[in-house]
Amino acid sequence: MAVTQGTVIKSYVSAIDFLDQRDIDPNIYDQARDRAFTDIMKIVNRYKPATMFYYHNFVNQDVYEVGTISAVTSTGLAQIQFTINTASTFPRVGDLVMTSNSNNVGKQGRVQAVTFGSGTATLTVRSVGGNDAPLYATVGDKVQFGSNAFAEKSSAPTNRRYSLTKYYNNIQIFREVDEISDVQKVAKIEVNVGGDYHILPYQTVQKYIKFQGDISVQMLAGVQSTTLFNDTNPFLADPSSGLPIQTTGGMDWYVTTYGISDTAASLGTFGFTELDDIIDNFIANKAPTDHLVICGSRSYAVVSKFLKNLASSGVTSVRLNIDGRSLDFEVEQLKYRGYTFDFVHVPIFDHPQLFSSTLRADINGSLYFVPKDQVDTVDNGRQPRMQIRHTPTPFMGSAANKSANGITTEWRLGALAEIPTSDTLQLQTNWETAQGLEMLAVKHCQKYRVV
Repeated sequence: MAVTQGTVIKSYVSAIDFLDQRDIDPNIYDQARDRAFTDIMKIVNRYKPATMFYYHNFVNQDVYEVGTISAVTSTGLAQIQFTINTASTFPRVGDLVMTSNSNNVGKQGRVQAVTFGSGTATLTVRSVGGNDAPLYATVGDKVQFGSNAFAEKSSAPTNRRYSLTKYYNNIQIFREVDEISDVQKVAKIEVNVGGDYHILPYQTVQKYIKFQGDISVQMLAGVQSTTLFNDTNPFLADPSSGLPIQTTGGMDWYVTTYGISDTAASLGTFGFTELDDIIDNFIANKAPTDHLVICGSRSYAVVSKFLKNLASSGVTSVRLNIDGRSLDFEVEQLKYRGYTFDFVHVPIFDHPQLFSSTLRADINGSLYFVPKDQVDTVDNGRQPRMQIRHTPTPFMGSAANKSANGITTEWRLGALAEIPTSDTLQLQTNWETAQGLEMLAVKHCQKYRVV
C-alpha cells in the first residue's frame, strides 16, 4: 500500500464531508406553529353529529314590536291619530301604548282603531288619563305596544300569528392525502419523529396539521356556498365529474349575515364610547350579558391599552370556564354595565398566511362576541351557542387499511399498504371528514371592528 507523508488540509480535500461525522440534532423543531381552532372546540365538547349534509334550526320571533311614527293627523288631544311604519299587522285594537315623545312621559294610550296600508298602520289612540292627559305625536317618535286592556263582556282581540325564522348551513367535505414511494419509505433520514428516522411520520404529522388547519379556517372565515349537493345544475362543481361542491359558512359569515356587525367610529382607538356602543348593540338585540370575546393580537392590543388604564378592580385575570370545563389558559375579564367579557386570544387570527392585516383586515382587526351560555328552547331544552356538526363516518374503529374515530376517516392504498390494493410500489394515506359550523340565536353575537 502506498503511503505518503504530509498534512491533510480540509480545504484541499473535496470529499472530506463524507469522512467527518456530522453534528445533527435529530429533532424537528416546530417553527410553523400552526394550531387549530378545532382543538378548542374539542376541549369544550362542541362536536355534534348530523344526519344529513344540510342542517337547519329555527328561532322564534320577538313577541313585541316597536313602531316609528311617519305621519301625524292630530296631536295634543285626549284622542290623537298618527301613522307608523310597520312591516306587519302587529298593532291591534285594545293595545296599550306609550311613546318616546317627551310630552307623553307618564302617559298611556289605548288603541281604539287600526287601519292598515302598504307597510303602514294608522292608529287612533285615546288617552287613559282623559282630557287632563292629552297625548302628543311627532314624526320620528317611537311607539311601544306594552300591554292591552278590554271592557267587560268584550270580544276576542284580533289574532296575531308569530312566524319562525329558519337558518341553515352546509356540511363541507374536507380531504388530504400523503403519498410516499417504496424507495422513500425505507430510506433513513437524519431527523426523527417519535424516534422513527423515516420520512413517513413527518409527512403524516405535517399533512394532518394542514388538514385540521383547513377545517379551522373554514369554521372561522368560510362562506356558505349557494351550490348544494342535490343541485341538478350546480354552479360550483368538480371539473372532472361535474358533481356539486358545497361549503360551510364560518363564524364570521354567521355573525356578519345574521348577527350584529359594527365598527368603531375611529379605527385604532378603543374606550368607553366603543364599549358603550357594543353593549347598546347587545341591549337592542336582547343578548345575554356574559360573553366570550374571540380575537387576535392586533385587535386585542387596542383593547388592552384601554383595559390596562382602568382601575385594577375593573380588569381581572381568570381561567376561562365554559359549561363547567376550564380551559388551560388565562384570559382577561372585564365587567362593565352588568356585562362580563372574557377576552380570549386565538393565535390563528394572527396567522400571517391566513388572516394578516393585509390579507383579511376585517377579521384580523375585529372582536367576535359569542355568549357563553347555552340557548334555551321554548320547551325548556338547551343547546350550545356554537358547535361543529359532522356526519358520522360509516365505519368506526380499525381495520387493516382503514381507521376512523367517528369524525375523521383514514385509509391507505397502494402496494405498500397493509393489504395491497394495487401493483404500484407506493403508500397513499388519505384523510376525509365532513363538517360544518352551527351557531344558534346569532342575533346575540357581535363582530366589532376596532382596527
